[in-house]
Amino acid sequence: MEESGNRLFVGIKITKALQEDIDSPAPGVKHYFESNNKEYLQIVQMRDEKFIGRYINDGFPVANLADVGRNVCSIVKLITKGKRIEEKEVQIYSC
Repeated sequence: MEESGNRLFVGIKITKALQEDIDSPAPGVKHYFESNNKEYLQIVQMRDEKFIGRYINDGFPVANLADVGRNVCSIVKLITKGKRIEEKEVQIYSC
C-alpha cells in the first residue's frame, strides 16, 4: 500500500467573525489554540483558507469522530465567549 502523506484534520473554517474572536479570545483560553498542544486545537492553513481544529491519528476509531467534533465545538465556544457553534460546521479535511 502506498503512503499518501495526508493527515485528517477535524475542524472549522475560520471566517472573518471567527478570526476576530480568535484575535481577542475569552480570558484564559489562549492555551487551547496557541500552544500547539495536540490535546487542544491548532490553527492550520490549507490552500487559501485557515481552519481551527485538531488532527486525528491514523487508525482513529470511526465511532469516536462525533466526540472529536463535539470537542472542537466546545473549545471554539469557549474561545468565542459562548457563541453558538453548530456541529455541522465541523468538517473533516485531508491535509
